[in-house]
This record gives sequence, C-alpha cells and structure tokens, in this order.
Amino acid sequence: MKPLCLYTAQFPYGLGEQFIETEIHYLAAAFPEVFIFPANGSGKQRALPANVRVIQLEDAKNYSTRKGLAALGIWIFDCIGDTLTQRDKKLALSSLLRLSHSAEVLYQFLSAQKLLHAVHYTYWFDDWSTRLSVLASNGMISGYVSRAHRFDLYHDRRKEGFIPYRLFQLKYVSKLVLISQDGKKYMEKHFPQYNDKYELSYLGVENNLPFKAEVNTNPQYLVVSCSRMVDIKRVDLMVKSLAQIKHLPIKWVHFGGGELFEEVKKMAEVFLPGNIEWELKGMIANTDVLEYYRNNAVDLFLNLSMSEGLPVSIMEVVSYGIPVLATDVGGTKEIVNSITGKLVPSEINPNDVAHEIASLLNTYSRDKILRERIYQFWNSNFNSQVNYLNFTQLFDSLD
Repeated sequence: MKPLCLYTAQFPYGLGEQFIETEIHYLAAAFPEVFIFPANGSGKQRALPANVRVIQLEDAKNYSTRKGLAALGIWIFDCIGDTLTQRDKKLALSSLLRLSHSAEVLYQFLSAQKLLHAVHYTYWFDDWSTRLSVLASNGMISGYVSRAHRFDLYHDRRKEGFIPYRLFQLKYVSKLVLISQDGKKYMEKHFPQYNDKYELSYLGVENNLPFKAEVNTNPQYLVVSCSRMVDIKRVDLMVKSLAQIKHLPIKWVHFGGGELFEEVKKMAEVFLPGNIEWELKGMIANTDVLEYYRNNAVDLFLNLSMSEGLPVSIMEVVSYGIPVLATDVGGTKEIVNSITGKLVPSEINPNDVAHEIASLLNTYSRDKILRERIYQFWNSNFNSQVNYLNFTQLFDSLD
C-alpha cells in the first residue's frame, strides 16, 4: 500500500489547523506511513501517531533567481497569464520564480525518498496545490487530492477578484474535496468544466463521551465564541450586540487571539454594561477549548463572521448540544438551522443580534429536549468517526 504525503500550512506546529488533529489519526490508520510537509514549521510540535513523520523543506533558504529560472518548464504557459494580470507584475514574476524553485526542491526530495508514487494530499487549495500541479504537469506524479475551505476557494471575495493559477490547479488536481455544499456549488458554477473532479466531504469532530443534555442552572447565562480576532470574524459586533442587552445577566467568554485582541478588549471595557461579565481567553490549545465545553454548561455559541467555509468551531459546540446563533455565510447554513439554533443575515445590526441572543437564551439554551436534538444532528452529520472513514475511502478510487 502506498504512503501518504500530507501538505499543510503549519500543522503539526503552532495552535492553528486544529481540525487536522482529529483527521490525522484516521489518515495514519488508513496508510502505512504518513509524511507531513508544513509550509511554515516552527515552535512546539503536537503529538502525532507513531507512523507519521514531519518533513521540513528549506526551499527558500537556497533560492536564487537563477535557480528559479533554471527550474521553469512548459507549465509556465499555464501560469504566465495570471502572473501578468496581477497589479505588481515584478512581485508576481518573482513569486512565480520562487514557486518554480520550490516545486523543484519538492521534486528532488520526493524522488530521493522514493515518494513520487505516494498518494499526495494538500489540505488547502493554495501554494502547495500549485507546486503539486507543476509536478503533475511534468509527469513526475500522477496527480493529487486537495481540500478547499474558504480563503482558498471563494475567489470573488478577494480584493484582486481572482486566485492566481486556479485553472492550472484545476487542470492537474485529481480530486477537489469541498467541505460544504456551498463550496461545491460555487465551483460547479464558476468552473463547470471540472465538475467531474469535485467531491463533497464534510469535516468532523470527535466527541466520544456519553451525551447528557445538562443545562445551566446558574441565573447567569454563559455565552461563548471562538475565532481569531480579525476583521472578518467581527468579534467587535459581538461586543456591540451584547452591550444592547441590559436585562439579562450574561457571562461572555471568547477563545482566540489575533491582531484585534487589544482593540476588542478596550471596546469591552468601555461598552459592556455591568450585567455583562466577560473574559477574553486569547489563543489557547483546542483541547483546552473542548475541555471547557465539557466542564461548563454553555447556553449559547456566537459566530458573526462575514465569511466562512463550514465552521469546525460550530461542529464542536453542537457535539455538546450547545445551540448556535450564526450569520448566513458560506456553508454555515448546512449546520445552523431550526434544529441547532438560529441563522441570521450577514448584514445585521447590533440591536437585532441582541434580540436574537435574548430569544435563544430564553428558549433553546435550557431546554433539554432541544439540546438532545442538537447533539443528534451532529451525530448524524458531523461525527468524525463516520466522515473521516468515508473520506479515506476516496483515495481508493485514485490510480
């Protein structure tokens, strides 16, 4: 059986890409060996199964323009159009040469380690996909599989209005695995010529503990959110919305750090009234977040993002029977519905968000039957034991 080469942004380093922490165990069980190639690897390495090895390629360290030029091939004709379309053509050409060099470095490593005929799987439809497309175009590998999520999928949500080398990637990817129906429909609409390559495969989360529909008995409601603190996640809208609630005792806990952490903290200090207790946890390990859900009866989870793929953070909370209030963006509607909570328009004002928070706290949050239904919805649709086992079988269909 062939080994697997898995290409990531940073995993198993850092605290990001938490969802791979679950998937890696299923991949390790399905393949005799797994080689992980993080694009950026530094810091503490997370625990991995015994048959998983981490490879760090130092492609940038020995880069030179001459090496980039020397590694160019006929594949350049598939990419040069996108390069010349970009505003900063000098930077775009430089990036293309670096891509050329890094693809050559990857080829040399795979060849030396006899991994060219391995199964190649990139977790994001991004630079790794372009490098693997270079290798596939030259016949060095037979193809590769890629997932696609949000930033690496929706080209019309980028400032430039397109994702460089998309058609080149689609030409050589064997299967493009979308994590939401919304994403699959998006690709079918914009790139219908490759419809036969698209597959839907939901991510999933684990929750092996027996479910108990316990409710919070504290007079103070517990509201939780979990995301990076960046513009697109609109944590500031949460603060503005909670500030409108004057009649309910609420504790708001947010997990996640980022560039807007201090700004959000100052907003909370200024705007949140005395009935709203709050705590910003910052960036912590995903295992600690899940432990919090296990040990605390959370009344409501908030996600007010402007853009999403299909949020793993929501999969996690519904596995504990926690109701959700979320904006109708990307694939969120595939997990937030009349069973699991309430979906609201993305263009919503703080007063309306506050009204919906209060409504859910007074209905869903402390109803054991409703929370049982939320858990069952997770179990039927986003249980990793089902989804990841099905996903690994997809590789059996590859040449």
